[in-house]
Parts: sequence; structure tokens; C-alpha cells
Amino acid sequence: MKVRLLVVHGRPQGKALLFPRGEFVFGRGEECHVRPNSDWVSRQHCLLRVGEDEVHLRDLGSRNGTLVNGARVKGECRLEHGDRLQVGPLVFQLELDEAAPAAQQLSAGSSAELPAISDTQEMTDALPDTAEVRALRPSAAHESQASDHAHT
Repeated sequence: MKVRLLVVHGRPQGKALLFPRGEFVFGRGEECHVRPNSDWVSRQHCLLRVGEDEVHLRDLGSRNGTLVNGARVKGECRLEHGDRLQVGPLVFQLELDEAAPAAQQLSAGSSAELPAISDTQEMTDALPDTAEVRALRPSAAHESQASDHAHT
């Protein structure tokens, strides 16, 4: 399954993030995969879990909450194509391509880290039109986060 989050509100509007299978943390913390720098976003705000045939979102106890289609997420919810996710002032639209073969999910630049979002209203202008986010190993998510944090 190919998972894409398109920025529909906030900057850079129209840019997209691609997610392979795995777990991805959104938040201001250095250990997070997607890092909007906004007081509306908690250090560890939410977790996007991309499975073989399902996508789930979990709020990680964020102060301002995570919204899906305008409703606050309590616990974990399954996402569907077209859902709108709000993390702080950023709104993403979920696009699913369930027919995409796994081999096509990886791009030549997949080993490059996604740049941190430097400002909520202005995610880095250096972000390409489509950027791929690297996954944590699902069974070792917390170990990887601690290791990544120690190296920065």
C-alpha cells in the first residue's frame, strides 16, 4: 500500500509526504519523523502506523489533540482514503494507493532523511514536491527513537 499525506492547509501547500510500511511519529521532538515547530504541536504528538493493508493514527496524549475529519482522535483510529488529518495548524489529506506494488514504494532517495519542519506556517521551502519518510522498525520503535536522539 502506498500512503501519501498531501498538505492542504499550511505551508508548503500542495507538497506531499510518502510513507512506506512502518510507524512514524509527528511532533516537535528531534526523535520525530515529521517535526512541525509550533506551540500547537506536542513533542510527541501522534503516531501514523502504515500496515500492509491498513493505516491507523494514534494521538500520543497531545495537549491540543489530533483531528481526523474535524473530530478529535481518542486512542487509535483507522484511516480511509480522503481523510483529513490535523496536527496543530497543519492539515493533511490522506491518499491511499492500495494497488501499488511494494517495490514501487521506494524511491532512489529513500535513504535521505526528511528535513525538519522549521516553522509551522512555513515548512521548509527546500522540501521537494514529494518527500519520502523513513520508517522505524515496528518492533523496536522506542529503541530507534532513543538511538536517533543520542546521535543528534
